[in-house]
Amino acid sequence: MKKLSTIFAAGTVALTLSTPVLAGSVGISRSYVVVQPDAQTFAQLEQASEAAQREAREGNKNNPAFAQKSYEIDQLVQRMKSGQQVAQEQVDQALQPVWIW
Repeated sequence: MKKLSTIFAAGTVALTLSTPVLAGSVGISRSYVVVQPDAQTFAQLEQASEAAQREAREGNKNNPAFAQKSYEIDQLVQRMKSGQQVAQEQVDQALQPVWIW
């Protein structure tokens, strides 16, 4: 029993000392690069949306992930066309193919 309580106490001390290291900065927001929409970006996003729609129709009819991906890309394009700021990470993620596990 003494060995178990010693291990528990050591784990508690280690967790207490490591918590500030794992915590993020307080009051500092993450910075991200804002995409300046251009014709090439729109063309790439539209091609990715069409490819997802085509894959949903032809190859994976039972998997709604492709239709969802196409919808998300279309929403991103609409946000960009309306003048909202979009992070580069969102555009990069939209251009990635659908991953099915």
